[in-house]
Amino acid sequence: MDSLILPSTFDTPQVAFHPEGSLTISGRAMSARAWSFFGPLFEWLDEYRKNPPPSTTLNLEFDILHVDSLVKILDICKSLSVLTKKGCKVTINWYFEKDDEDMRDTASMFSEILKSVRINEIMIENNNAH
Repeated sequence: MDSLILPSTFDTPQVAFHPEGSLTISGRAMSARAWSFFGPLFEWLDEYRKNPPPSTTLNLEFDILHVDSLVKILDICKSLSVLTKKGCKVTINWYFEKDDEDMRDTASMFSEILKSVRINEIMIENNNAH
């Protein structure tokens, strides 16, 4: 299985999904055509879930997150949470800027929805901190 690497654009985030278990989505997710952007991610994840590594880490860091993209990100998190039933460890790291209350609240909301997966809420000083 190959990695899935998508560069960021003005309204879509950068994606770096690696089959050894490191998955990252970062940047601006504000496209009104979220399904067309996220479709290839779900296809990749379908293959990934067939033979996952023992541990998966999803890193999320958004400057802007449109509601349509928010729904797709939640769907990605849910699709990964299924791996815990196979005995795999799934960790989600949600990075947000210190003053971004909306992004922090979104991470907290995801924690409430996704009971089987731990979401680490990680505050950063600016979006270039890690």
